[in-house]
Amino acid sequence: MEEIKEIINMGRRLDELTCEVYIQFAKRDDFDPALTALWSDMAEWKKDHLKLWKKLAESFVYQNIFKKTNEDLKTIIRQMRNMQSELIEFLRRLRKKTITQNEAVSQTILNEYCVISDIFLEIFYTHGKTPEDKASGFVRACGVHLERMAVTLKPYMRLNPLYAVLLKSIVEFKYKYDFLETTYGKKRKAAG
Repeated sequence: MEEIKEIINMGRRLDELTCEVYIQFAKRDDFDPALTALWSDMAEWKKDHLKLWKKLAESFVYQNIFKKTNEDLKTIIRQMRNMQSELIEFLRRLRKKTITQNEAVSQTILNEYCVISDIFLEIFYTHGKTPEDKASGFVRACGVHLERMAVTLKPYMRLNPLYAVLLKSIVEFKYKYDFLETTYGKKRKAAG
């Protein structure tokens, strides 16, 4: 399926861009140290994602667990293209150092929002070569990173509505992960 190949390639590109954004954030001495430490860790996390994207490009077989139609996939591709364009523009501004700490915090949430998408959860979860070799650990690690991010960013969010979106997304992430585990993973095997 060509759409999945394009989604994988664009996912890799988005992670390359967000990794560069986090590296730039981490270098800023005018940002709070707690935030620069978070961004440094997130850049390393993105580097792990890039390794996974490489494996996915070589061997991934799409199972369509969440029953996406071709139109759904095309919509996801359009959204990813928009995100890529916005990230490139943001990175251009960041290189000129015109980004405030508040903008960096908001951009972090926007960057990670796509990680929570059904399609990425499914791709990350099902990339193993055999049914017994699920990537649930990788997906679980994504959840841990998102929760750490939420805790670290909370004091900086004040009345920013993006924080509520992030919290809602983390709940949805947990629900979808539990669905995958119950339907396709270790929890299903334990119940059977």
